[in-house]
Amino acid sequence: MFVIHDEESLQKEVGGEKVVIVQFGAESCNPCKAIKNKIECWNKENQNIEYIYVPTEESQEMCGQMGIFTVPTIFVYVAGKLTLRESGCFSLTDILSKAEKYDVLLNE
Repeated sequence: MFVIHDEESLQKEVGGEKVVIVQFGAESCNPCKAIKNKIECWNKENQNIEYIYVPTEESQEMCGQMGIFTVPTIFVYVAGKLTLRESGCFSLTDILSKAEKYDVLLNE
């Protein structure tokens, strides 16, 4: 897991022929903490998919520029392109399943 605070670093990490999950969260958000823990555990078995965490409280300018106004928010990038974006109430299982499918397709 990478922790990123600026958009330039984020753009460098999501580029390339890979699948990247980006979670925007806050320490004051209990669902964000639970999601972070679940993704970290899942990522141990899916190490070819990169996981990035962006603390919104420390990255407010970047989050505002990217249209992040609620947490938790999840982005999934595939080959450098934003492919999936979910905010608020969503199924983490569905997102992780889709990320796995994108990874299989990308690496065929």
